[in-house]
Amino acid sequence: MIRAFLLDWGGVFNPQHETLEGYHALAGRYGYSPEDFYAHLYSGPEWAAARTGRLTSRDYWGQMQRKLGVPGDLDRFLAELFAGEVINPTMVALTETLRGRFRVGLLSNALDDLESLLAERWRLEHLFDVVVNSARVGVAKPDPQAFALALAALEHPADEVLFVDDKPRNITAAQALGIPSIHYTDAPALLAELRRRDLITPDEHARLNAIG
Repeated sequence: MIRAFLLDWGGVFNPQHETLEGYHALAGRYGYSPEDFYAHLYSGPEWAAARTGRLTSRDYWGQMQRKLGVPGDLDRFLAELFAGEVINPTMVALTETLRGRFRVGLLSNALDDLESLLAERWRLEHLFDVVVNSARVGVAKPDPQAFALALAALEHPADEVLFVDDKPRNITAAQALGIPSIHYTDAPALLAELRRRDLITPDEHARLNAIG
């Protein structure tokens, strides 16, 4: 029986970077395809260090700005890069609905400013009973230790926690640990799967589906 949810942040609550207006503008300006630009930002040694807390968020983005050769101050670079960023309202409403019946945790490969962004920019810290941020705990998905820390924080065994993530490698890692998992592709598909598993009611399904 599912008694808790463990949710990813990037690509689930907010859109993939490839869809952002600023992301596209910078990628085109500096001669990258969207895919290559994503890899440039999120697969190098700097990202590996930042997501495990060995670089602060500002140090990481400062290094990326210099690596790209983008002029100007860091805040201006970040404002342009994340122009058009929005939070998926269906996921917010779904999580608020789930919190009435389940413990809800966030497990994210993120930078050290995730918690402040949740509280100060998005005002969404109320959605989660626990937040396990890779930059804070020093270990990132798909490392089994990241999942172990999240399960311990939720205080539920693996088979009672449903994990939702947009990266197949993280789904594979969770399932290997006995954690039921759903590969997130979009909100309507997730809602349909939760309804199929009787984790939301027909009325909740209809209400949440209408948001998107």
